[in-house]
Amino acid sequence: MVKKNPLTQAKKSKADNLVHEGRLEEAREIYQRVCQKDRLDVEAWVKLGEISRQLGDYDSAETNFRSALAISPNLSLAHQMLATALQCQGRVDEAIEEYRNAIQLNQNYPDGHYLLGNALIEKGLMAEGAECCLRALDLRPNFFEALSDLGSAFLFLGRGEEATDILQRALKLRPDSSVVLANLACLKELQGHVEEALEHYALALRVDPDSVEILAKQAELMEKTGRLAEASDLVARGLRISETLPLFHLVSARLERRAGRYANAAILLESIRKHPMPHDLAGESHLLLGQIYDRLGEYEKVFPLLSEGKRQVALATHSTEENTKHVLERIDAARLWLDNSAPVSANRNTNHMDVPVFLLGFPRSGTTLLEQILDSHPGIQALDEKPMSGAMEQAFLNMTGGVASSLAQLDEQQLAELRKVYFDEVDRQVARRPNTLLLDKLPLNTLRVPLLWRVFPNARFILAIRHPCDVCLSCFMQNFAANDIMKSFISLETIATIYARVMGAWLEYVARLPLTFHRIRYEDLVANLEPEVRGLLEFLDLGWNDSVLGHTQHAQSRDIINTPSYHQVTQPIYQHAKYRWKHYEHEFAPVMDTLRPYISSFGYSC
Repeated sequence: MVKKNPLTQAKKSKADNLVHEGRLEEAREIYQRVCQKDRLDVEAWVKLGEISRQLGDYDSAETNFRSALAISPNLSLAHQMLATALQCQGRVDEAIEEYRNAIQLNQNYPDGHYLLGNALIEKGLMAEGAECCLRALDLRPNFFEALSDLGSAFLFLGRGEEATDILQRALKLRPDSSVVLANLACLKELQGHVEEALEHYALALRVDPDSVEILAKQAELMEKTGRLAEASDLVARGLRISETLPLFHLVSARLERRAGRYANAAILLESIRKHPMPHDLAGESHLLLGQIYDRLGEYEKVFPLLSEGKRQVALATHSTEENTKHVLERIDAARLWLDNSAPVSANRNTNHMDVPVFLLGFPRSGTTLLEQILDSHPGIQALDEKPMSGAMEQAFLNMTGGVASSLAQLDEQQLAELRKVYFDEVDRQVARRPNTLLLDKLPLNTLRVPLLWRVFPNARFILAIRHPCDVCLSCFMQNFAANDIMKSFISLETIATIYARVMGAWLEYVARLPLTFHRIRYEDLVANLEPEVRGLLEFLDLGWNDSVLGHTQHAQSRDIINTPSYHQVTQPIYQHAKYRWKHYEHEFAPVMDTLRPYISSFGYSC
């Protein structure tokens, strides 16, 4: 055994005391001398590396940690510290590899699992990062940093209930954490609880008043909810602190768009195009700029911007062709739930108040506008894209495995259980108003039509239709929430393919099932609002009410509309989005064979 040099130990103790006092440069000089004198002192190399990392000298830190590993390749801590130095340099893939090396050498060290999870989340691999944070919490239940990152990951993944639980646990440990408070604000925003969201943002800013990220998120929410003066004030306040944060310019551009000052919006967005920013923000900025140039009539600039925006969104959501393949397989699997002949559906309840009305179609077909019009009627209560049908589908899959012909196998007890799952979720999401029709608006419920009909055999369906090319163009222009299907909207070709598969399923269901449905075309709705809405209300057995003509004011009174149409449905009916695709006929040439059958089926001439 090699004896420790007492003089070296004294120097290291002195250096450690200097670190404790915050005198890092002096401590580093001592450890540098120690390492020069005894090049096999692993502990000295690790501590020198950590001091260099704290000083922001990440290159030197990496060199020091590699020196330690050259002496002791199986030192878990050295792998972990090397990973942190790499992550600080932005070399996240290399950091992830080193974190994995550290964990392989020491499975029971919670910090290693947390740090790996943190790097995976930074990389955008939220599900895998969440699993690492969960493992860290198994080993250390009150690990605040793991709770905070896990809450962020669950928030991104749309796992709202779990995010709430985790973030509340983190907040109990550190009630003054601005990060946790801001994440809770984001969660409340997604749940539609605007005032609670704003309250949490205010609490976060009380802790960290100069946080430009929190100011920007609060300004973004203000803009979404139509509080435009407050949003402008927050942007101005934030820009006084930091002129370079791209999100402030993005919110400013949205405010300019709201005011119809499209040229100003374009200038703002062009000013940040070359700035480094996260993929999701880069995607949003390019897509918005493409929309702005479309409104300005500078059509030659639009498609390159949209393509880059979608590329950035795909990088942010890790969407690939493989993901699109899984989406198409999922659509085809749902079509197989039907038997060769339509199942006989019993228990036809004649009380329409006990049965939802399903508003569906394809995203960007005018469903949000229709929802706002119908929700203005006192006899209708819209559910605003709540997850009732998804909960019922999951219960159905748990019952049957979703195998071919599984709908016909459902017995009355199972059907009653599925109805209960649906309405239990309704009660969790909204307070029911008596004697009103429930309007369940979710465009891609189109894929669930056989299940919805089987469970609710006398349900009525409203199908929103818009020219297929305009639908695909509008989907290409938007940045949607990253659910399984919409995150595949990464190119015009994939959008057209998914559109054809979804709407092809609808045409099949109409041919095979005795559905009660009303089809309404967006172009007819915006051209002849009152006659179209009268026909729709007659289909729903509801009398006319003038309130539906005040749908714009109704939309403006809503706390928040969580769809890309949020700024459009609060405006009077407009015509400029009709047949907008004709400006881009050249770009549509590769997808016309895919879309042409649906153009014809839905009554469009070209």
